[in-house]
Amino acid sequence: MDRRWWRRPDAWVRRLRQEPGTADLARYEPLVEEILAQRAAMRSRGDADLAQSASRALAAGLSNDGALVRFLACAGEMSRRRLDMEPFACQLLAAVSMLRGHVVDMATGEGKTLVGFLVAAGLAGASRRVHVLSANDYLAGRDAAAGGPLFSALGLSCSAVVDGMEATARAEAHRSDIVYATVHQIGFDLLRDRQRAPGVSPLVPEQDAVVVDEIDAVLLDDAMVPLVLAGDAEPAPEGARVTELVGGFAEGEEYEVDGDRRSASFTAAGIARLEDSLCIDNLYAPEHVDLLAAAHVALHAHALVTRDVDYVVAEGRVRLVDDARGRVAARRRWPDGLQEAVERKEGLEVTGQAEILDQMLVETVARGYRTITGMSGTAAEAAERLEEDLGLTTGAVPTGRPCTRRDEPDRLHLTAAQRDAAAAGAVRDAHAAGQPVLIGTGSVAESERFARRLASAGVHAQVLNAKNDAEEAKVIAGAGRAGAVTVSTQMAGRGVDIRLGPGAAEAGGLLVLGLGRYDSARLDRQLRGRAGRQGDPGRSVFFTSLEDDVVTEQLRIRRPPRSPDPDGAVRSPRFTALYAHAQRVAEGRLLQLHRTTRRYHLSTDRHRRALLEVRERLLAESEALDECLHRVWPDAPELREAWNAPGVRRLALEVVLFHMDRAWMEHLGRMAAEREGIHLRVLGRQNPLDEFTALAARDFQGIRAEVEEAVRRILEEAPEDAAGLADLGLRRPSSTWTYMVTDNPFGSEADRVVEFLGRAVRGGGPPAVTYV
Repeated sequence: MDRRWWRRPDAWVRRLRQEPGTADLARYEPLVEEILAQRAAMRSRGDADLAQSASRALAAGLSNDGALVRFLACAGEMSRRRLDMEPFACQLLAAVSMLRGHVVDMATGEGKTLVGFLVAAGLAGASRRVHVLSANDYLAGRDAAAGGPLFSALGLSCSAVVDGMEATARAEAHRSDIVYATVHQIGFDLLRDRQRAPGVSPLVPEQDAVVVDEIDAVLLDDAMVPLVLAGDAEPAPEGARVTELVGGFAEGEEYEVDGDRRSASFTAAGIARLEDSLCIDNLYAPEHVDLLAAAHVALHAHALVTRDVDYVVAEGRVRLVDDARGRVAARRRWPDGLQEAVERKEGLEVTGQAEILDQMLVETVARGYRTITGMSGTAAEAAERLEEDLGLTTGAVPTGRPCTRRDEPDRLHLTAAQRDAAAAGAVRDAHAAGQPVLIGTGSVAESERFARRLASAGVHAQVLNAKNDAEEAKVIAGAGRAGAVTVSTQMAGRGVDIRLGPGAAEAGGLLVLGLGRYDSARLDRQLRGRAGRQGDPGRSVFFTSLEDDVVTEQLRIRRPPRSPDPDGAVRSPRFTALYAHAQRVAEGRLLQLHRTTRRYHLSTDRHRRALLEVRERLLAESEALDECLHRVWPDAPELREAWNAPGVRRLALEVVLFHMDRAWMEHLGRMAAEREGIHLRVLGRQNPLDEFTALAARDFQGIRAEVEEAVRRILEEAPEDAAGLADLGLRRPSSTWTYMVTDNPFGSEADRVVEFLGRAVRGGGPPAVTYV
């Protein structure tokens, strides 16, 4: 039988299209044929013989076709024995492609986990240090444990780095050949390493090779998320009183909110009420700048941040919700005091102020690796972005069995209420027929509201959202039972397949029903892909409305459809095209924001690398401190010699590192302040990005002189018996902690630049206006 099952029309279409960022994986088909043939001949060989053969193959290098074939044949047979998982041809094609540096698009349920095992083992066996980045801690721990038997059989060590590990266990885990973790865990440990004291080994030995599961979700959707290392700081005393006052303000009286509900401002009455309550004459006076800032933050917490949409309250804490996935974003906080304001708004214990010691984007972490590969069920849609951002090419691996899922056209309605009524009716009918149903929603509040609607119609639904995502594996495991109904927020990165239970296939397989579309068609496809796994029957349909956020935030429709159906259904192709246009506009805005944010951080990344090179030299090379002290006292050799003495040299090094870290922290603070108003430079016919880059460069150039002056002052005034930083009046934070800065509801600097320029071009109009 001809094993070349991948020669199908869809593969030829992709080949002819020559889409940007895509790769034709057909060149690896002969290698897959050879792997299958050699694996069949290895059934009679012993484990030790297989492991030695795999090791010898990798010694020849993965770029050698014969070596790659032999290794994957051995590893495939070993996975059959140790994991009871024998890789199919499609999985081998994916593994070959990834080991040759490509990203692969594999449909849900096609065995990406085993592919990850094979690729990680191949890289690690070739003497590469490998990180496998998972979507969350649960998946990292699960996959490290599941792949352990295969890795150990091939002579490789494996571990997982997750939250809650003690420092010793964390350091030990990082020394494994293969480390499973999230990109956030790796990023946080890199930030910790960059603050380490003399004599302390780095947690992360090096960033060598990385395999990224759900690569588009990790390196595109989360790419612009800043990872923050913070130290404890004194709480702002004005916060509590101001939050209490603003909490009693009413929209339209003391404050106003703009049309897209992304910014709010006090009215004259609101300012007057604040001044009266705080017993001050002018809230805008320079001496009250902290009060004014606290008032604006409190207003945004009161007017723009919504419980069960932007955050949930669980176990006495405010837990932020990831917009892209509708689930709790672990270790994530809002910046600029907003987190504390929301905690006060909810009457919770305030977790405390923090001063940012260092931060970097998720994308910066990814760019630190020498070799990047990965996989996803929706990588093909992200191919152009992956090539633009990271220089990666993407190839699609056809499914092992033809996909029989039926993707139905959207059912567009006039209003959200009519959309929900129609969707509930469709769920009720499918449930009555014994068909399992998965409903995708955009927020926690929407998932719970729709579940209540179904309950009132006599349909009990399991809810999977940010309030119970710890139970996701259990909930998803039951989602394929005949007649089961599951209401979920975004399914990306869940990492658990929905398998059909007895009788479910006969009822039509899984029905995936989306309530409105997401801002990205790629996220829609992730939801659709939950049905029809491995040739299972299934269908998908989206119920949409002209009141969906993806429409109202992008377009202004002045004249509604003329003749909708009695149930609100809109059958006009014109409005269907309009909805699709709104989604494309939303995708375009997200892409522009992504690009703008990256550009603002490029200079910071360059400056961080330059400073870290100096810091690492100070930690590793004794002459680096000599050079530094020479610059501090170019004309005072006696002082240089005094601080070079064995008993005090370490203290001098600690002082230099302290002031380098402090100067970097203050540089970040100054640049954050500059970004707040940099968009206004456009009024002077200046390019905000160019101006920011120039400001950052000038500020960074002054850091060395700033550090040397501070070191000179401290060491010259040091008491003779000084033994540590505390004896010099210096204090590092007593505790450090890590978190991610989530999207700020009142906009990042990139938001403001994009919106400001857009308003200038449009003359103050909305983001996009369509007259129908």
